Amino acid sequence: MACGCAVEVFWGSLKVSAAPLKVPGQTLGGLAHQSFHQRILAAASSTKAQFVCFSAAGFVFIVRIPSVIIGAVAASADWIQTEYGLPPPYDRGEAGNVLPLALSYITPSWVSVLGIGAIAAAVMSSMDSVLLSSASMFTRNIYKTTLRKQASDKELQCVIRISVLLVGLAGIGLTFNKSSIIALWLLTTDLLYCVVTPQLVCVVHLRCTNWYGAISGYTVALLLRGLSGEPALGIPTVLLYPGWREKYGVITQYFPFRTLNAFISLTTIVLVSWLVQLGVVRQVIPQSCDVMGAFKEKTGAEEEERPIPVCNEEKICVFNTTL
Repeated sequence: MACGCAVEVFWGSLKVSAAPLKVPGQTLGGLAHQSFHQRILAAASSTKAQFVCFSAAGFVFIVRIPSVIIGAVAASADWIQTEYGLPPPYDRGEAGNVLPLALSYITPSWVSVLGIGAIAAAVMSSMDSVLLSSASMFTRNIYKTTLRKQASDKELQCVIRISVLLVGLAGIGLTFNKSSIIALWLLTTDLLYCVVTPQLVCVVHLRCTNWYGAISGYTVALLLRGLSGEPALGIPTVLLYPGWREKYGVITQYFPFRTLNAFISLTTIVLVSWLVQLGVVRQVIPQSCDVMGAFKEKTGAEEEERPIPVCNEEKICVFNTTL
């Protein structure tokens, strides 16, 4: 792929663009992972993309060393000699806040100011990126592509502003949650695996799927994951899988239900896509019911806009199109 460009993935086509990677359904969680995929897809060759993946995996362990050291210092510190006192953070249920607590009560004042300032700057930088990314993905992938294809630039600008406000309010609501940041981060990874991964697999490997299967699989995966319960958000468990246990009123599921949900979602996408396509081909479903335009006949202009893959001597295919 051309360096500096990302790949927009849509149902039924691939095209090179200067915009970030967009996958239907990725509005919900996984923004950090989207950034990773974007950089991999923007690599100059498949060899460099593989090198970045494997080197990043090793580098992750290096950048985690400071966190482990801070946690070990906080666990072995004599908190009774600090203003924080006893019991220690772990016994108070504040293990998720050990970094700011260690900076505030264990380190000198100037180290505390610099450390907390650096954390605040990093959080604000990431937060504004997440707000803009979420609003942009909703506006481009859902509002412009599905809801109002004829929307003007001014209308899209208003939608982005409203989306930023709503996402910001949702983020403020999450701050009142008693769960730690790590629990919320794991929850986003959970949703990415259960809900978005089947969509991505179909986009890349199963070109026979369509919008109707994607929406059905997305809905089924989200419903099953919600019924499986989530203690971090206080969602009660409705579906009990084999091997579940209850302790202190909290239900723990030992069955790999996330993988099961992902496979059910993948099966739903393929099955619904096949049934809808079969119904349209045999004219059981009228063409007028194709509200998503998944089976609309492409015009000559649209066919010309589709990228043509060109393979070089190393058998690396790129998609040539006009940016």
